[in-house]
Formats: sequence, C-alpha cells, structure tokens
Amino acid sequence: MQRSIEASRSWAFFGGVGLYGLAFLFGAPAAYFPFAFFLLLALGALLLLLLHNALRSRWGLPLEPYLYPLARTLPLMGLLGLPFFLFLPELFPWARPEAALDPVLRHRSAYLNAPFMLLRYALFFALFAWVLLKLRPGEHRAEVGAWGLPLVFAAGTFLAFDLFKSLEAHFYSASFGPLLLLSAAVLALAVAVALAARKGTPALMGQAQNHTNLLLALSIIWIYVEATTLIIIWGGDLPHEVEFYLKRLQGPWDEVAALWVVGGFFLPFLYLLTNLPKREARYLLPVALWIPFFRLLHLAWYLLPALGRGVGVGEALGFLGLGLLFLHRLRQG
Repeated sequence: MQRSIEASRSWAFFGGVGLYGLAFLFGAPAAYFPFAFFLLLALGALLLLLLHNALRSRWGLPLEPYLYPLARTLPLMGLLGLPFFLFLPELFPWARPEAALDPVLRHRSAYLNAPFMLLRYALFFALFAWVLLKLRPGEHRAEVGAWGLPLVFAAGTFLAFDLFKSLEAHFYSASFGPLLLLSAAVLALAVAVALAARKGTPALMGQAQNHTNLLLALSIIWIYVEATTLIIIWGGDLPHEVEFYLKRLQGPWDEVAALWVVGGFFLPFLYLLTNLPKREARYLLPVALWIPFFRLLHLAWYLLPALGRGVGVGEALGFLGLGLLFLHRLRQG
C-alpha cells in the first residue's frame, strides 16, 4: 500500500515536470505565464509565513499546513525557471539584436544583460531557500519574520522587475514589483484559506474572522497601489509609461481589466464586509475559491500582452504540469 502511494506521488511529480516541459514545444512564452503564476503563489506564501512569524499570529496556525508546502516549492520553481535563460530573445526586448539600436535599452544594458540577470536570479532564490530553512512549522520565529519579511519583499520586488517588468521595452514603474507581490500575497492567502476551509469550521481554529479581515486588508492595500499607480502614470502622460496601459485597454484586454477590477476586488470586498464568512467555513470557502481565478486574470492582463499571445494549448499544459507539482508538494506536507 505504501509503495503504491509513493509510486503515485512519483508519477505526479514526473508527470508534472513532463507536462511543463511539453509546454516549451509551443514556445517559451507559452510556458512563461503558468511559471509566473505559480512562482508568485509560492512567493506570496513565503511572505505570509514571514508575516505570521513576525506577528506571532494565531491566524497563521491553521494555514501553516498549506503555506509551508506552497512556500517550499520556491527552490523547485527556481530550477524550473532556468530553461527560460535559453530563450531570452523570445521573451525580453532587451535581449534581442535590435536592442542595440534603442537608446533606452542600450542605457539599461549594464543592468539588463544575461550574465548579470542570471547571477541575480540565483542569489534571489538562494535567499528564499535560506530564509525557508530558518522557519519551522509549529514554531513562532519572530526574529526571522522581522528581518526576513523586508529582505524577501525587497528581493521579490527586484525579481519581479527582472522577470516581468522587463518584458516591456520602455515601461518603468517603481510600484510594479510591490504591486505584483501584494497580489501574490492575496492569492496565497486565498488558496491557503480555501484548503483549510474545505475541511470545515473546526479546521480554521476559530480564526475565520481574522482570515476574512486579512483578505480584506490585503485586497484594499493592493487596489490602492494599483489605482494610485494608474492615476500617477496617466496624469504624468509620459509615452514610455502610458503605452503600457494603452496596450492593455484595447481589444479584449479592456474587458479583462473590467473583469478583474469588478470580480477581483469589488465583489469579494462587498462579500467579505458581511458577517457570513467571519462565522463559518462554508461561507468563507466560496470567496476563497473565487479570488484565485481573478488573480489569474489580473496576471494575464499584465503579462500576456507583453508576451504577444493569448491562452492556448501550451499554457494549458504548463498550468496542468505545475498544478500537479504543487499538489504533489501539498500532499507531502
């Protein structure tokens, strides 16, 4: 019986890696979107764990069995991201031959170049792995949370700049990294709450009200940063910044933007204000399942226009493969 369980887990792992590898047959951009989503999920889980430890919180205790496995996929995600360095010109404008003719990209070449980016990438994931080693399930390590939270947030911000903001040739925004990290924290919290709430109200250990309030607080901070970034950039009316939003407010992306604003913030915000999700898991579970879908739409709105594609077979294979890997990690605990 034990051997059959171990065999099924092995098949889940290798099957997930295989499906993720097949996504590259449809081009590196096809695999990049699912990679970005699950990377942010794992990074959001680590940020929540550090917050939980820094505050010595009680709300994090019922979520630990899910946040720790999610966060511990970060070293694996680092390895799974290495193949993209073989396809840099397919992803990043600064890595293409014509970048030498662009004065903005030429000015950024001291920072945005393959060797330096690979070095930063390795250092960031080494930092994440080291911080994870300092945390222990069932223990409050306030000192690790106190210095680890700002350190990981800063590293995650620069990682978001490297992997996601530089997909655009000229766009620049200092709030881009924090914005994606806040969205990642909301995503990881919703996933962990959904996994705990599906086992019923006792599994939440009386923390449903705190989970609801934390989802509300993080969502409000995220939408505040999102709105102020748009207002500042739109008011500044600088071509290299405004073109980022113009590209995403044309064609179908206009409707996608409306969807993630209404479905990703306003509807869950109004529902979380009620008393229902603060009392029982059966009322908290639906909104915790609802939020990740719109986090996915939000990330698609940010990344897919830059990648120049929609969602196809390659993306589906990538999501299926990485989904299997994350389920494998959750089952291992």
